[in-house]
Amino acid sequence: MLFRNYKKDLSPYVFAMFAVIGGFLEAFTFLLHGGVFCNAQTGNVVMLVINFVQGDFSAGLRYLYSILAYVIGIILSTVIPARFKNVNWPLVVTAAEIAVLAGIAFIPESVSDWFTYVTVAFLCSVQYNTFTKLHGVALATTFCTNNIRQTVMHLVRGISEKDRTEYKKSAVYAFIVICFAAGAAVGVVAAEGLGNYCILICAALIVPVLALFVADSAISVRRRKNDSSSKDDLPANM
Repeated sequence: MLFRNYKKDLSPYVFAMFAVIGGFLEAFTFLLHGGVFCNAQTGNVVMLVINFVQGDFSAGLRYLYSILAYVIGIILSTVIPARFKNVNWPLVVTAAEIAVLAGIAFIPESVSDWFTYVTVAFLCSVQYNTFTKLHGVALATTFCTNNIRQTVMHLVRGISEKDRTEYKKSAVYAFIVICFAAGAAVGVVAAEGLGNYCILICAALIVPVLALFVADSAISVRRRKNDSSSKDDLPANM
């Protein structure tokens, strides 16, 4: 847990920011880049099948590319942390996401939408597979279907069982859904006003998150050094 030895837990802020940009990116790619939903792939699978069945293979390929990019992102975000356990994966993902999002803003309009929606699909899959739990509650920051289901399910359980824990879980899911919806709303307005440059807002939103991860990593390194020094200072016969 981020800054777990501090009085204030900053994890909700981190997840809120990623949920906001999750909603933002969904609006961004749909409105500005080919009507493709990149955060989750259910709609893309349906559109792929519809286009292929109707014989429009060229239109269907845009959805296939998004799905494949998403699959690759899931694979990499599973394999890399497992192979390189000393790597601060959330920090790496956040830094990479900022850099790539900023780069997308400057892709010329003449360039195919393919580059944007495939890249966003990849980023969203990595984000989804990296930031998976808030206070022990498994959730998604890039889509809402299961979050809405869990919000209602835990609320019903809380009412029927009079269990405050269930209410808290419901509130966590509802919080993320609201953040996602707020991000989508901002994305619509920003896309209309700023065009492709609006994605810089997403990059800016998670710069403070990156700063938190860097600070948290520095604190952890310092703590390990202090623990190591304390052990070295102990008498040899202890």
